[in-house]
Amino acid sequence: MNDRNIIGSNRYTTSNHSLFDEIVLGRTEIYDASKLNCWPFCKAANVRNGITLSLGNLCKGYSFTLNGHIFRTSEAAYLCGEFSSHTALSEAIQRDLQAEPNAFLAKKVIKRRNAEHIRQDWEDVRLQWMLYVVWHKCIGNADFRNLLLSIPDDAIVIEDSTANHGTTSSVWGAKNKELRKARRARKKELIAHNPTMKKKELYKLISDECGKITDVGNFVGENNMGKILMLCKIALRNNTVPPIDYDLLREKKIYLFGELLTFDKEEAL
Repeated sequence: MNDRNIIGSNRYTTSNHSLFDEIVLGRTEIYDASKLNCWPFCKAANVRNGITLSLGNLCKGYSFTLNGHIFRTSEAAYLCGEFSSHTALSEAIQRDLQAEPNAFLAKKVIKRRNAEHIRQDWEDVRLQWMLYVVWHKCIGNADFRNLLLSIPDDAIVIEDSTANHGTTSSVWGAKNKELRKARRARKKELIAHNPTMKKKELYKLISDECGKITDVGNFVGENNMGKILMLCKIALRNNTVPPIDYDLLREKKIYLFGELLTFDKEEAL
């Protein structure tokens, strides 16, 4: 797949051809933070313009329903796709994932101990399944939907994976070492200048102030999580549905708790 440099003005605007054509999943991008309105997020406590950017799959507090089943995090729902073969073992793993309230433990413990049972074709499925899951999170949880809609329309939403060294860190996110360096320098200054501040207050100050630094360096990566959030945001704003490849999902035969998903209708608000 071809890399794409994005160095000019925001390219994610509505066109006469399609609302979604300019967002391409699975393609490496270079986002120039000095020229684009980049909105990176990494942790649930990240703040920008007073908005808490709890956009990641690991963030708690945004339960939703998927095919009649309640999930407390989108990470658990996404991971269920990795174990979506029509076997009793896969169903048991899915139920463990759904029952685990801590998304980090679902990923680091339940997934890891069952890694040999992940679908062999998962890389062919994962982007569309993630889009499907996040879309249902949007339409199934008003708080998350409103959070996403509170972000400016010209924003480039980016999962900042600079500190993540996992094998898929540049698949779901993008890295910007220059920005991380600038924010760490600002954090050091704030700690030095506020030696008597209570830890909780200092942490909030650091989060607020570092969140203001966004125009440094280049983000490089596929940023599929950021793109999926932007696709869902466009769909919400235009009262439509994102371009989920339902044909692919049907072809791959995905089972959720023993039931074959048919994806027979597109769901909007």
